[in-house]
Amino acid sequence: MNKTVIVIILSMFVLSCSSRKNKNSVVTLFAASSVTNVAQEIVGSFERETGIKVKLNIASSGILARQIESGADFDYYISANKKWMDYIDSLNMVEESTIKNLAMNRLVAIVPLGKDKKPNTDEIENNFSNLFTGRLSIGDPKHVPAGKYAMQAIKFYGWKEDLVDRYLPAKNVRDALLMVEMGEAEMGIVYETDAMKSEKVNIVYRFPLTVCESIVYVGAAKKERSESLNSFLLYLQSEEVKSIWRTNGFNLEEYE
Repeated sequence: MNKTVIVIILSMFVLSCSSRKNKNSVVTLFAASSVTNVAQEIVGSFERETGIKVKLNIASSGILARQIESGADFDYYISANKKWMDYIDSLNMVEESTIKNLAMNRLVAIVPLGKDKKPNTDEIENNFSNLFTGRLSIGDPKHVPAGKYAMQAIKFYGWKEDLVDRYLPAKNVRDALLMVEMGEAEMGIVYETDAMKSEKVNIVYRFPLTVCESIVYVGAAKKERSESLNSFLLYLQSEEVKSIWRTNGFNLEEYE
């Protein structure tokens, strides 16, 4: 073997090692739409502290789960619904020991800012369908957890029959909020944390926690864990991350 061949082989080895190192120095985070602000803040803080880059993929929990099922490259998944996490776990796509409840949320009813009359609690609970014209903005119950929770609340109050054919399903909960912000819908049911961040809607009703399944955010890591992913998992347990969840309106009391 001549010197030229040896040099080429060594160069290819170095490049290969460098490529693997660069790949492992990036963490890919799949996060439900309703934790967009939290995810962005965690990513920014983690990158500043560690120098490790994070690729962020935001979509509804169901869409993210389908992407993972189809082979999408991810490192950590945050679902707004335990059932989607259970589904991914059943496919052996995440490390079971890393599955963890992260935070809780609740549903609220919203109207566009400036609506002349705000309905009171009795009107909401007993005359909901007559408080607005047109359709009700919710996440698509087929794959958006917020939509599934909304439908559970609607069934709980007995509104289902009066709201037949009056739903405006959105691809994620942020779009459901946007429809109300834009005035495309006079009423919407979204997460409290999203509504709190908006300057274009009013919250007119906070649903009791008992009207639907517990709105729990669940996180888990993939099975093949790099050093960068291990660093990210450790960072998620920090007080700084807990503070980010809290300042965005999420409840962490049960998980501390």
